[in-house]
Amino acid sequence: MGFCRYIRQMLRQVFNRLGKAGIRQVSWKNMDYYYNYEFTNKMEFIDHTKRFPVFRALDLEGNLINPECDIKDKAKALKILNIMITHREMDKVFNSSHRQGRITFYVTHLYEEAIGPAIAAGIQDNDFAVMQCREHGLVLYRGYTPEDILHTIKGSTGDPALGKALTFHFADPKRCILPLSAPMGSKIGHGAGAGYALRVKGEKRIVVTFFGDGASSEGDCHAALNFASTLGSQTLFVCRNNGYAISTPIYDQYAGDGIAPRGIGYGMPAIKVDGCDPLAVYFVAQQARKKVLERQGPVLMETIAYRGGDHSTSDSSALYRTPEVLAKLKPFLDSIGDPIQRFGKYLEKKGWVTDFPNYNETLTKQVNVECMKATQTIENTPFPNRSIMFDGVYEKMPWNVTEQKEELEAHLKKFGNVYPLDHFKQQHFFLSLIHISEPTRRYAISYAVFC
Repeated sequence: MGFCRYIRQMLRQVFNRLGKAGIRQVSWKNMDYYYNYEFTNKMEFIDHTKRFPVFRALDLEGNLINPECDIKDKAKALKILNIMITHREMDKVFNSSHRQGRITFYVTHLYEEAIGPAIAAGIQDNDFAVMQCREHGLVLYRGYTPEDILHTIKGSTGDPALGKALTFHFADPKRCILPLSAPMGSKIGHGAGAGYALRVKGEKRIVVTFFGDGASSEGDCHAALNFASTLGSQTLFVCRNNGYAISTPIYDQYAGDGIAPRGIGYGMPAIKVDGCDPLAVYFVAQQARKKVLERQGPVLMETIAYRGGDHSTSDSSALYRTPEVLAKLKPFLDSIGDPIQRFGKYLEKKGWVTDFPNYNETLTKQVNVECMKATQTIENTPFPNRSIMFDGVYEKMPWNVTEQKEELEAHLKKFGNVYPLDHFKQQHFFLSLIHISEPTRRYAISYAVFC
């Protein structure tokens, strides 16, 4: 009974804080809409709607085909281009580093490099981002370097999350990057909830939430989109449709016209955009942000692209993308082209880039040197002190956590010789387990968990 009373008190405080900004106070809500039906005497099963067109602003040769989308900010345009070039070369170096055993995991973005930086440029730096696993371009746009990304992969002292998250799980409050959640689709709900909080607080900010075509099949996706639309979340949902959910192609993922049409069913504006057209992605993100704030409700954006590489370093796409499959995909691949080439040619025609092929080659070489140096630096960067694994959860450490911390130190004092503590003086305890023998690892984990 005491617990139930506590919950009731907490809920009462929440609703008191909501006040006039509560659940039903959404500008676009119209009660008449829900009860104003159109009746007919004609029986018809509707099995289709108009197919969503895919918006683009550039053709494959970088020619501007929508004058309204012509970018005026030269610095922003060059930043998008430079990040795409950086991203592609960084992927090559770091993927190779994984094959050499120098890093534990990596995800490449071949032909998807435009989406992250173009969306980051289209929204504001103080807008929150809830990422999938292919948004390196967004974090690069917000100030990360290739070395910073390696710190996050390793979980070293240079990682803003201090090694507490899984590899590749960005979390950086200073850059408004919310912690990534590993279970597929779970982060979509985080974005919906955070966007709802922004509306309730009256903030002129949004949350951009990324997810893949595979995650769109999860129940979390339905719950998040319905929550956001019904309750009014200032959230831009971005579905990165790259044709594959690991090895599952889109024709085994859904039977309809992709993800964007679902937005109409949920009562939110939706659009499909060419994910290999940086200018189109930038312009759509910019306009979508305005629409989210104007209507105090969500917008759904589906980017159409192609995953040129493996899903991750744990995948081998050659096992399911056979030559026969690739031959059938060729017309589609020819229709979207290369985002770097398209945007580079566009900026060259604007006079903002001189001799784009040489520009691309020069920057690629510089990035290669930077990434090779970063790989060497990260190998000599220690993990955070093992004691930090107990910090950051409670405002004041409770007795049982204090006891666990003391028991760990006692264990290491007694058996420290079997751990590489001298070599990794600041190493995070659990990450150090990958360097020791299997029997010792099992004993250490069992002791840490059950004590």
